[in-house]
Amino acid sequence: MKKKHIIVLYSHNPSRLEHLRKLKKLRDKYIITLVLDENTDTESQKDYVDNILKVPMKKVYENIDEIVKKIKKIGVPDGIINVSEMCVPLHSLLCEKFDLLGPDDNIVRIGRNKYEMRKFCKDLNIPVPKFELLNGDLDSKCNNLKFPVVVKPTIGGGSTLVKRFENKKDLLEGIDDLVKIANERYQNDALYLKYADEKGSIPFIAEEIIGGDMMFQTNFPFKIGEISVESIYYEGETTVLAIHDKPIPANGPYFEEYIWSTPTRIPQKLQEKAKEYVSRIHENLGQGCYVLHTEFRTFRDDLILLEFGARLGGGPIYKSLLHSTGNDYLEILINLSMRIKPKVNKDTNINTITHCLWADKEGIIQKIVGEPKAVWDAYYCEHQIYDDVDELAVRAPKSCRSNGHIVYKGNDISFDELEKRVMKGLKNFRVIT
Repeated sequence: MKKKHIIVLYSHNPSRLEHLRKLKKLRDKYIITLVLDENTDTESQKDYVDNILKVPMKKVYENIDEIVKKIKKIGVPDGIINVSEMCVPLHSLLCEKFDLLGPDDNIVRIGRNKYEMRKFCKDLNIPVPKFELLNGDLDSKCNNLKFPVVVKPTIGGGSTLVKRFENKKDLLEGIDDLVKIANERYQNDALYLKYADEKGSIPFIAEEIIGGDMMFQTNFPFKIGEISVESIYYEGETTVLAIHDKPIPANGPYFEEYIWSTPTRIPQKLQEKAKEYVSRIHENLGQGCYVLHTEFRTFRDDLILLEFGARLGGGPIYKSLLHSTGNDYLEILINLSMRIKPKVNKDTNINTITHCLWADKEGIIQKIVGEPKAVWDAYYCEHQIYDDVDELAVRAPKSCRSNGHIVYKGNDISFDELEKRVMKGLKNFRVIT
């Protein structure tokens, strides 16, 4: 029987190693072609897939016909999946060219532009913070908001360049530095020129800062309640694969991610509210948006949406979902991309905590210590270190990922005890710069 050809759109990130390992296993069943940016060093990916195609990711709108020709030389795809925020525009273009299920241009506009996303959710009566697009007269825009505010690039992701400002004066003085970094970071993004302002810069939005109630007891020093919802959509039905609790330590000035734990411990009424809201998004974006990664702040009577992505969550979330639920997100997405209803395991979830490994501060990594002690715990599951000694570890506002992650899980242990195990491991396992 002839193997189906699957295109996987990818931008390199060390946390996606498990994606590649899974793709290697799937080569028994599919022909896998990895499509990534032309500037990527592909030495570390070439052994995991059947084919690698390098394309000018920042020029996919201009070069789509040439990209299609190169893909056809490999073989017409039977399905296309995307594991990267950056690749959503290319996903849309390729699905249109090959008449395959995937996001259309409307989904790109809403899913990749935080300003359009907030307008879209507001129209659907999904609560969002009060926001303004920071273009034109910044002074008057700031006057429409109550400080403190959070500022973020419209096409960013991973909490990169997200910063809190206490007052208008600080924002007006600090926004130029953020814009400069954004222009450097996103110059290879296909949407850079599409959404650049009249000065050729990435626009930012500002939104009034909101808190987030912690809806459960925790041993971690996290004060702000937040969740992420991993969902799929098929035949008019939304399925929530997992809700991750992902509280953050404090409300700024930066918003690096630290932890994901599942199954969620928020009240049932908020879980139902989460499914209601993501279902509303799926239904209004249509069948092409068959996957969402959606983040909310949690409050006692409601949720407030921060943002969503029309793609699966990052590498640690992929593994967390697999460890806790037994569901393999990549297999599910491949089936959806070929209009095959996926099989979803609905067995009782296993308590799973994934915690980031962050360097103590930005700088050159001098040593990584405590690994043997951390992995000796009976409930240790796995870990991955992304950066090596003598490499640069960055922190906010430039960071888009941590320096590694570690996972603990157990179906015979409470979250209270599991948290204590993780905290004990983190006291030893440190990245020192």
